[in-house]
Amino acid sequence: MPGILSPIIGGLRRWATTTKSSRRPTTPPADDRNVVLQLTKAIDQAMAMGMWDHADQLARTAARLAPRHARVSERLARLRLAQGDPETALGIIDACPTGQSSGTASLRLLRVACLLHLGAKAEAHCDLLPWSARASAPLDARVLLGLLEWQRGDDTAAVHALLRNLKHLEDPRTLQALLLINMQRGRQDQTEMWAQRLRTCCATVGAEPDVDVFLKSLGMAGARQGIEPSPEQVNALAMELITFEAAIGTLTEAQRRRPHLPTIRLLGKALEQALPDLGEPAAALHALASLSILLGDHVAARRWALRGLKENPMSVGLALLLGELPAPTPDISADDSGSVIATIGRKAGTTELPAEQEKAA
Repeated sequence: MPGILSPIIGGLRRWATTTKSSRRPTTPPADDRNVVLQLTKAIDQAMAMGMWDHADQLARTAARLAPRHARVSERLARLRLAQGDPETALGIIDACPTGQSSGTASLRLLRVACLLHLGAKAEAHCDLLPWSARASAPLDARVLLGLLEWQRGDDTAAVHALLRNLKHLEDPRTLQALLLINMQRGRQDQTEMWAQRLRTCCATVGAEPDVDVFLKSLGMAGARQGIEPSPEQVNALAMELITFEAAIGTLTEAQRRRPHLPTIRLLGKALEQALPDLGEPAAALHALASLSILLGDHVAARRWALRGLKENPMSVGLALLLGELPAPTPDISADDSGSVIATIGRKAGTTELPAEQEKAA
């Protein structure tokens, strides 16, 4: 590991030298910021690979920066919490000037997790309650508050906290919590309603296996792979695409590289809905053609590509896409079958029909 530590330690030495001349620098030196970035990445990698001794070595190197940088404090606290030492993790967070009510969302959530591990549920509840009421609070804060309220026996408060998460976004963990609360209450209709919303939600975010296990463990029907996106999901994404058309190409390319069928269906329906309101419809038509290919629908792909070329005849991308599609299959009706066979026979050098076709004629 010397190759990882050497630049970090060297950076720390340069940082120490540059800060000697000023007791209270107004902004962190560039070397300081660079060391923070390298350290946090190295600690993340060590934890991900289970190299705990190496992570400890990096933590000792990072300790002097933790009081000045919330990013470093967070990594060190996560390391200690993962090692089963929530008390030390909490001490690291509280020693950081931005570790409590004024800290970043991730650091505040980590502090709540430490409190819960230490059994300080009342303090965690007091921190979550005002925070979750703010529109800027993360979804996880309300999920934790809802679960705490549920555990305290206040189902109404739990549901109220969780429903705030669903005002603008379908969140799988929120839906799971609401399902469990209603199941415990014995409300079968509500339980099934939340289960169906969970199936629909997770079909578009690639979480079907986890949700399938969750639902089946409760004795319910699992997630269905072929479920269609809800109108609310289509409307929400269509509005976002109208607002930020530049994302269309990126989203389509992401599906081309790592296809996820429910997401492809959602994106396709949203694009089709947004199409009349887009400033550059040719790009959306190209995306619809590409998504149709991913779904195996070459007829639709050809239709979208031809429409796109009508909008923008100079589009090389659409022309190439159209050229790569298989030739369309001719639509042969029963009345024309004899003449078609005769034509094939003439091309082969004969106009004679097979005996069965001649009798039928």
